[in-house]
Amino acid sequence: MDHHTDVTNSKSANKTAPNPDPSHVAIWIALNRARGALMRQVDKTLRDKGLPPLTWYDVLWSIEQRGGVARPAEIIEDLLFEPSALSHMLRRIEAAGLLRASIVNEDRRGRVFHITPEGKVARTTIWQIYGAELEKHLAPLGQLFDPYAVAKALEKVADPSLD
Repeated sequence: MDHHTDVTNSKSANKTAPNPDPSHVAIWIALNRARGALMRQVDKTLRDKGLPPLTWYDVLWSIEQRGGVARPAEIIEDLLFEPSALSHMLRRIEAAGLLRASIVNEDRRGRVFHITPEGKVARTTIWQIYGAELEKHLAPLGQLFDPYAVAKALEKVADPSLD
């Protein structure tokens, strides 16, 4: 981790720059590395089994949690990935028969997406693999004094209003 050390201690550095606790920097680095590695591993496992990518799972899960119908803005609220390509992804998921789009009757402009029966099966199948991979790869966190405390603290990082 030496290449991520704080450079604010150098003579040319701005002395007013923040200097976070090294343990916080280590947590940040480990979180990002672990997230990336886990997502790559799960995606590889899904691909090897001929299943859609993990990002599709998030979309299908979001729609299913909202009663089977959701607008794109609602889906974005639930995603664990950056939604920059959501409209393209929604078209691909629809083309695969896992979603069906319709026009909102009230304004005739907005679209809503409905999860299809095939989409529910795909989401459930993906979860069987995804859940097993989470269990396998996150088991070391169970060694912490209170894994739920870590999860709660991370939720506060994601949403400071939870204090």
